[in-house]
Amino acid sequence: MTGWRPHPANPFSFEGLVIWIGALATIAIFSFLYRENRLFRFAEHALLGLGIGFAVAATVTDILLPKWWRPLTAAWSDGSWGLVTIQVATGLLGLMWYGLYHPKTVWIARIVMGLTIGAGAGLAFKAEVNDKLPQLVASFKSPYVPVADWTMLNNPISNTLFVVIILSVLSYFFFSVDQRSTPLRVGARTGRLCLMVTFGVFFGNTIMTRMSVFIERIWFLLQRWLGIA
Repeated sequence: MTGWRPHPANPFSFEGLVIWIGALATIAIFSFLYRENRLFRFAEHALLGLGIGFAVAATVTDILLPKWWRPLTAAWSDGSWGLVTIQVATGLLGLMWYGLYHPKTVWIARIVMGLTIGAGAGLAFKAEVNDKLPQLVASFKSPYVPVADWTMLNNPISNTLFVVIILSVLSYFFFSVDQRSTPLRVGARTGRLCLMVTFGVFFGNTIMTRMSVFIERIWFLLQRWLGIA
């Protein structure tokens, strides 16, 4: 078994056919690196169609059936007319979205659209507060830390650097005062440098993620499809 090498995928078996379809789709997408062509557009539209089809199927199986139809039928069987009314009203609100497809019924869709935007704004505001408030509280770090409490991220040097970076970045966005004074000008330039380093880290992480996906696809083509790796 030491000299065993994987064989190319057999297109006449179900598993091999799936591998061949995945390989051809991968090559079609990668053909965009040369230039945009019909093969790439076909793969792009096929991927979009599959995504929409999956979204519709997931909506039916994961939302409509378990969260609307089954509770409606269960409430109807139990005689819980209050729950039946709520479920029916929910279904009618969902159907009102289809008013967008006709000029004379757009006003119906605007009603449910306004309700959705209002509810979404409230939930987003709550989520924003719950997400950002702990970060604001955590930004107040004391440069003094007892020796017994020192850790890699909680020590006088780390906390002092953290406070300096926060003040520098804030000074960069402080436009209501002329930044001609030396302390404010130096702080703003330091904050801009810190922002550039942060954006560079984010960009590097994005490139690493894309490269990981690219390497995985190349491995799939070489090993699973061609059997030469």
